[in-house]
Amino acid sequence: MKKINFIFTIHFHQPTGQLEWVLERIYNNCYRLLLDIFKQFTDMKITVHVSGPLLLEMIDKYPEWIEELAKLGDHGTIEFLAGSYGEAILPILPEDDRVKQVKAYIEIFEKYFGYRPRGLWLPERVWEPNIVRPLVENGIEYVLLDDSTLYRSGRLGDDALYAWTTEDSGHRLNLLFIDTNLRYILPWRSHEEVFNYMLSRADTLGNRYLLWGSDAEKFGEWRESSWARWWLIEFFNKLRQRRHEIELIHPSEYIEKYGVRGLIYPPPGSYDKMLEWSGGFFRNFLIKYRESNNLHKKMIYLNKKLKKLNAPEEAWKYYYLAQCNDAYWHGLFGGIYLTHLRQALYEEYIKAERIAEEHAGYYDESNIYVKKIDFDYDGDKEVIIETKNINVYIKPGDGGTIFEVDYKEEGFEHNIINTMTRYWETYLEGTGFQPDWYRRVSAREHLWAPHISINDWINNTPFVDRSDFALSRYQAIIRGNGVVLRKIARVYPYEGGFIEVFIEKIIRVDYSKPRIIVDFTMKNIGDKPVDGLLGIEYTLAPRFNRVRKESGFIGYIVEGYEIPISSSWKGITREIRIKSPVFPDISLRTDRESELWVSPLNMPTRTEKGILQNFEGLGIMFVDKIFLEVDKSFSKNIILSIEGGSL
Repeated sequence: MKKINFIFTIHFHQPTGQLEWVLERIYNNCYRLLLDIFKQFTDMKITVHVSGPLLLEMIDKYPEWIEELAKLGDHGTIEFLAGSYGEAILPILPEDDRVKQVKAYIEIFEKYFGYRPRGLWLPERVWEPNIVRPLVENGIEYVLLDDSTLYRSGRLGDDALYAWTTEDSGHRLNLLFIDTNLRYILPWRSHEEVFNYMLSRADTLGNRYLLWGSDAEKFGEWRESSWARWWLIEFFNKLRQRRHEIELIHPSEYIEKYGVRGLIYPPPGSYDKMLEWSGGFFRNFLIKYRESNNLHKKMIYLNKKLKKLNAPEEAWKYYYLAQCNDAYWHGLFGGIYLTHLRQALYEEYIKAERIAEEHAGYYDESNIYVKKIDFDYDGDKEVIIETKNINVYIKPGDGGTIFEVDYKEEGFEHNIINTMTRYWETYLEGTGFQPDWYRRVSAREHLWAPHISINDWINNTPFVDRSDFALSRYQAIIRGNGVVLRKIARVYPYEGGFIEVFIEKIIRVDYSKPRIIVDFTMKNIGDKPVDGLLGIEYTLAPRFNRVRKESGFIGYIVEGYEIPISSSWKGITREIRIKSPVFPDISLRTDRESELWVSPLNMPTRTEKGILQNFEGLGIMFVDKIFLEVDKSFSKNIILSIEGGSL
């Protein structure tokens, strides 16, 4: 008789910074349902992983769920898998973080469950050989990968039906492979279709396995709870009847009983769709999305800084949570376009940095530090200005822009320039969508043609920015509490050719309060007059409340009018003030009246529920109509302030 072993693995995960009401809904629709069904079928053998961020949330909010799940582990129903504390993509972490992420997860798991798991769920199943040693050093014996990773190593067909082993520098790790075809049909097809597929992979020796491993949310969140309950109960009932040909088994039990097939060396990989979205290699997301690279390189920068400051364990735990993978990538899932997830990661990083600075007395000797380093590893140096109140990150090579501002007051940690550029995505084909042609950050200048409107700017309709200001590479000179940026730029008049202008931007940071002063000067050094609409652009990110859905006014105030964050505004003014019920006011003030353009920046984003419009930041443009004769100058001062103090 043909027989197949069946490993049934459910992955519970919610990211760092998930909206509280979303977690509550998923708990009620899905997690409670699954626990209830597991308790009805204690004779089944189920494999479970609860991600680090979710484990911490459940311990805090639903401890009874954790207790009941742990009892099923004691009974032998569930074999638990370890993970990483922050559900981080392990291969892209600094080397020591790979060890510590898993170590921190195992410590919290052992505290509440009483033992150490033998296997590990690899976040997004992103595999590179550099994670073997960190896993083995934490006592991990096996890891689950996707069969596509096995096939990329040259193995074919039935090879994914057996366990294998690999090694790195003598550290040995066993590998089990999730079956892609089974993952696509369970639970979406009928029970008989699922069973027929499983038995098509069986043989008379009975030493093969099929491994299903996927998200818990498939049962009650992505489809209605009533359907999920019916499907899973029927599935387990029928499995009971077919134990003679389909035997549920835990991964460690399978390896003990049947061993491994041999030695392999899988190349970097993941599941099929992740390979498609990333172009075959997860690190490509760091190239496609500058915001992802920004988060990743902040991780590397803080790893070094926290070590230098001998940061306490509390700081490192926040740092690990900020490595949560969801906001570093995008595909069908993935949350780089989800503003609240990006905000949460920056909050955790800023908390870690503030705690480390306070612990070490970082500002005892100096009120301000100005550094020139290649922060983003692109070959050009950026300028980082650090004070007790705020950090300011400046990129001379990208228009002399400000691309990060970290506010560090305890309880209000927030990167106010955590905005997202709108990139081209394949699912937007045929929609008329125009991607952004520059990174949406702050203190970027344009010289628009006179007919340009706010809609042209926001929607990227075809038009001419009549200068090279926006993408200019500036020379940067550190001076006092800031940086002087200089550039000879070009303006392109309608009649052809170009006119040279000299631009100087001085960016200063007030170390006594959270304030950034930008002095902009443009001088016509050409042989013709320069005219057009000079636009100085800021893109800012209000902080959202992730705890309560309805939490008061969030928007901005100009000329005494309260305007919701979802609305645009155009008029003459000197100041705009951004309001959030969970963050101090952010104000922008200029030294002269200007036309002000304000608009939300929304991105059509693909999710499991279709394409949704997602708020990515608030675009703000100060516009001045200029006409500069030869040798004449135009100057403008803009002050960005965070009106600090506890709310």
